[in-house]
Amino acid sequence: MSIDADTEREIARLCRRVVREENLPGLSVAVTDADDTLFAEGFGSRDLAGNRPATPETLYGIASCTKSFAGVALLQLAESGICNLDDPVSAYTPVEFEEPEPTLHHLLTHSSGLPSLGVSETLLARRLRLPDPNVPLGDIEDFYAHVDGADAERTDPPGERFAYCNTGYALLGETVESLTGKPFEEYVAEHVFEPLGMERSTFDDHEFSMADDHMTQYRQTEDGLMASSLPTRDIGAATGGILTSVSEMAQYLRLHLNGGAAAGERLLDAETLARAHEGYIDVPGTSPGREGPDRQYGYGWFRDEGFLGDRTLLGHSGSITVSSAYQGFLPDEGVGVALAANTSPAFPLGVVGEGVLATVLDEDPAESVPFFRLRRRHRRLAGEYSAYEGVMGATVERDGATLRVDFDHPLKDGEAVLFPAEPDESDSRDADAVYQYETVDSAGRREPVEFRVEDGEASLLIDRWRLREAR
Repeated sequence: MSIDADTEREIARLCRRVVREENLPGLSVAVTDADDTLFAEGFGSRDLAGNRPATPETLYGIASCTKSFAGVALLQLAESGICNLDDPVSAYTPVEFEEPEPTLHHLLTHSSGLPSLGVSETLLARRLRLPDPNVPLGDIEDFYAHVDGADAERTDPPGERFAYCNTGYALLGETVESLTGKPFEEYVAEHVFEPLGMERSTFDDHEFSMADDHMTQYRQTEDGLMASSLPTRDIGAATGGILTSVSEMAQYLRLHLNGGAAAGERLLDAETLARAHEGYIDVPGTSPGREGPDRQYGYGWFRDEGFLGDRTLLGHSGSITVSSAYQGFLPDEGVGVALAANTSPAFPLGVVGEGVLATVLDEDPAESVPFFRLRRRHRRLAGEYSAYEGVMGATVERDGATLRVDFDHPLKDGEAVLFPAEPDESDSRDADAVYQYETVDSAGRREPVEFRVEDGEASLLIDRWRLREAR
């Protein structure tokens, strides 16, 4: 596979626009096939104070993209006969659950029945010096005490309901240590990083800070970007502790594109690795224009069999508030993408990865990827609106995948959040179009909202009002 100059320019244009519009300091991206990196570039700055450029070699915190590494580690141990993924987690850790007990498989697929127990959120807030609930989590004994007290919080029997649970992956990391006698970080370094040639990848914040090309991480605040500490994990490294570059993430993606072998090394049999890519449990929620649920979860991967219509996409985003990442690949097309940024935007970085993959496949993200299709439409609809003779005004603003309407009138001061009501394939550049939305009124009723574009002029029909786009 190859990427021509026109496609490279389109990828760069997409990434620069995201950096500019989402106030990202820096963004790095790499595209790979099964054999080699096809495109790698950085955009913006890895460090704003020194205006040092982001590059494909810049080290970032990749957060929950770490989870598939935990999947690989457990599959290696299962393939070696050291464990069985259908064993209860209590067989390898001190946790105690009432019957039916969750297994390693249930933890890998976020289907243990446990909701979030707030371990990662609490530790991230603590390391970022933000307010936290002061839950005792100073060491591993505190962690186990926290988990042991949560058995009654299980919402469903194992295997029945998807609920994203970082605590489950923390337990998987402890399982790896129990089985091998090595901390999870050391095991992954020896059995994944080293054979794949991921020489700069680490879990260690000191190694990270001593590296020549590493990010300065930033938190998004009301006052703008704020340089922040790096929230590395003393507990739960398997949930999101890897620090690496998109160049080395591309090396890791080649492992998955090649059925368990890369860089001249075989880490897993193809049949074993394929277990990581299966969709074991439905993930609640539906993408715009799709019938749901439209994703499943494997071992550290979300599986979407309807990407760009009928393609299978395996991917995972991650965020530690001051850094974010995405890795994803199309197994049938044999191509993958890795992205990382030194802050966390309001949306998962995966939507940018989907846009890059669409571009590589010669698709226009603004037409084929729901997020970008809505984004272009919302750019068109955002602005100032006014009712007849100026009796009331309103400001329409973009807010992620929704629109927010702020009213300006003494008797109607407030806002409404608008949700796309149905898929619409109309091109937002059309001179005539109708777009349907919904909002919820003060009585809890769902109310229709409509934008009409006639001869290039937009009108907003909401409640009893027609507001025309100000010119």
